[in-house]
Amino acid sequence: MARLSICLLGPFQVTLDGKPVTGFESDKVRALLAYLAVEAGRAHRREKLAGLLWPDQPERSARRNLRRAVFSLRTAIGDRAPSRDGVSSGSAGEAPSFLHSSQQTIQFNADSDAWVDVLACEECLVSSPLPATDPRAMHHLEEAVALYRGPFLEGFSLAGCAAFEEWALFEGERLQRLIVEALQRLSEWYADQGRVEKALGHAWRLVELDPWRESGQQQVMRLLATSGKRAEALAQYEACRRHLAEELAVEPSAETTALYESIRDGTYEAQAEAPGPIPTPRHNLPAHLTPFVGRQAELAQIQEQLRDPDCRLLTLTGPGGIGKTRLALEAAEGCLEDFEHGVFQVRLAGVRSAEAIVPAMAQAIGFSFYEGGEPRQQIVGYLRRKQMLLLVDNYEHLLDGVDLVSEILRAAPSVTTLITSRIRLNLKGEQLLPVAGLSFPREGPQEAEADGEYDAVTLFLAGARRVCPGFGPAGQERQVGRICRLVEGMPLALLLAAAWVELLPPAEIADRIARSLGFLEGDWQDVPERHRSMRAVFDH
Repeated sequence: MARLSICLLGPFQVTLDGKPVTGFESDKVRALLAYLAVEAGRAHRREKLAGLLWPDQPERSARRNLRRAVFSLRTAIGDRAPSRDGVSSGSAGEAPSFLHSSQQTIQFNADSDAWVDVLACEECLVSSPLPATDPRAMHHLEEAVALYRGPFLEGFSLAGCAAFEEWALFEGERLQRLIVEALQRLSEWYADQGRVEKALGHAWRLVELDPWRESGQQQVMRLLATSGKRAEALAQYEACRRHLAEELAVEPSAETTALYESIRDGTYEAQAEAPGPIPTPRHNLPAHLTPFVGRQAELAQIQEQLRDPDCRLLTLTGPGGIGKTRLALEAAEGCLEDFEHGVFQVRLAGVRSAEAIVPAMAQAIGFSFYEGGEPRQQIVGYLRRKQMLLLVDNYEHLLDGVDLVSEILRAAPSVTTLITSRIRLNLKGEQLLPVAGLSFPREGPQEAEADGEYDAVTLFLAGARRVCPGFGPAGQERQVGRICRLVEGMPLALLLAAAWVELLPPAEIADRIARSLGFLEGDWQDVPERHRSMRAVFDH
């Protein structure tokens, strides 16, 4: 058990050596701990923290308050005070301190003997490389939903601290969205296994967290009907209809109403009694930690082509960092219902030879090889009877292995392939969609007023607010537009540039980009090395 436990999902709770910590001087000390613990992946400049918690005070006063809050926090959680050189004091072999601090920055020490429920929950949700249908993956999701005691920082607020409140609201919405998606997957998976009561338990919690999500309401109705509880299923529809009318002034969707009518008329029970599990879409697509911005026209075009039986091979081309993978994932996610046997992403970025494509593909779709057959023939034979979408990502360095795609398309007439590559595959029947940068403002007299209409600006601002909550472009619209023009709307470059707003104003960021794109680099730990700087993109 960790020496320090920080629970932020639900009411704020902290324990030290198993005993509740109650000696916090103020809510701002609690807020400081919550912010540092959740954002433990990076060091935070003292002036930014001071502005976050004391926005209405002069900088000198705010920094003095921050020093006092840090001292109070260390006292409450039994942390050692830092020495003059910024390194925590303590004898050799002693457990590391919970906070790293210097004259410039403060950071929560992720290597200390501390446990944070938010970080543990996120790790369960997004870190597992297992296929989405693997029972072990479901176990990780079970652990995540068990950690979710309630909304992030439930009942906690800081009056007059708009940036902190905005950060807490964003975190709360993001975490709830991830948990809702996990509950949906768990309910569908247990239903698929015939474990209706377990599936229903997750579906009820899903409806409790997100009553406006009609897919959750439909799942409860289906499971109640399957269990022979027809009256309860019909009552759930009425509760859903009443809730939507009172809260949103809308009627249930046609799909929900059709399900209700089939249960009411007795036709659904007949279907439910037929052998076989409840069909659910299968996929291994990752959960997203950031919102998808723009590209609605491209997204619609890709999904239309993927649903066209005459389009079997669609390749998204463009330079590194242009957003091919995220666009492909978003499009594939919208097609989950269109492919009976699932949608699967095959990641090739780490694959070093054409021979390794087959095992990478097998791992992605959950296929196990058997003795006595050649692996390539086995996987082609397996796909022969599947209606499936394969999203094969980062093919550009393995073009000597494109014949596998050709063989699959010939042997498996119901398999569609969506490829991302810096260059085309040059296969017969290949359809191309070049991916360009996001829309950005052109230089001109109306530039400042038009900035809000451009996707590049929207993405830059979203990235900036992740590192600097409350960041606004007021008075700096032209410089933000200049940044977007300099990188020609490239999403990766925009996010790398946005990461600097914590230290530099937009004008200086733009000046440095103009001198050298090599300036654009970040220290993200959860992205491939080739995407941590523009220099790495070019080198790759």
